[in-house]
Amino acid sequence: MIPNHTYSLLASFLLLSLHLPAQETTLRYQLQPGQTYTLALEIHQNTHSESAGSDEINLYSRMKLDFVVDSFDRQENIYMSAKYRDLLLSMLAPSLEIDINSENKKNRMLTRMLDSLQHCQFHLVMNPAGELKSLQEITPFIQAFAAGHAADTSQRGVIVNTLDEVYGTNAFESLFSLFVSVYPVVQPIMNWTRDFTYYFNTKPVQMVNRYHLTKMTREVVIIQGLGMLDSKQDFHEKTSQGEVSSTVSGSQTYDFQMDVESGWLKQCVSRQRLVIETTIIKDPYLPSGLKIPSYTETLFEVKGSPAGQKPDSHD
Repeated sequence: MIPNHTYSLLASFLLLSLHLPAQETTLRYQLQPGQTYTLALEIHQNTHSESAGSDEINLYSRMKLDFVVDSFDRQENIYMSAKYRDLLLSMLAPSLEIDINSENKKNRMLTRMLDSLQHCQFHLVMNPAGELKSLQEITPFIQAFAAGHAADTSQRGVIVNTLDEVYGTNAFESLFSLFVSVYPVVQPIMNWTRDFTYYFNTKPVQMVNRYHLTKMTREVVIIQGLGMLDSKQDFHEKTSQGEVSSTVSGSQTYDFQMDVESGWLKQCVSRQRLVIETTIIKDPYLPSGLKIPSYTETLFEVKGSPAGQKPDSHD
């Protein structure tokens, strides 16, 4: 006969195991071939500069990314095809006389280029932890679209550069690193770190994300994270008036809800705060060595749809 206190110990162990998901669950993607997994993103970005003109730049981007699982190899790497859809882009910078908005259909070049981009399919490979192993270049598609359109707008350069910054190869890699490359490479573990190169306005910035497995239910895995960004070096640029250098630093927070069955993201709210310090090297009106700080705040709202589910519509 088993003593009563043994039953109590067994019950306590079972209760305790419910609070130690990392010991029981491998955090990884378990995607199914032939299925489509979707990410719907809204990006709200505001930049304020302390220059004499008090420049303000507001950018809003909306997109959906569909990932189709094509196949797996012997190392369990996942081969996927991806496409953009439901793209909306607006950028307002009054001091720079920039006002582009794809929603009002006034700028035909912007509308046509976004439409063309949504017809492109590109390929990628990732491992079960979400590490991006290879990616087909996206920026050449954007450059080809621009070459195929007549220069019917004075903002052609702004449109092409903005599309590349938001949807190009580096932009895709950055979004993938933020919202797909989430899981630890070594298992099982409750706290882990992932570092990568993040592109801010095409500038490569070193980023280190630290994650913590907070909770696990029957439906979702909850992961919280904190990222630190640092350019580690000065970026030197030539402007229309002279030459400047700049540094980038900041932080980002994450609250992930991941689908238990597939590992795919269900929901994430992430906030990024960056400080860009620009130093004047050569300028006809400003003294050399003058430092001008600017601040960029970005809100990422991401919703994912595991296979067999339709993404929430923003329309």
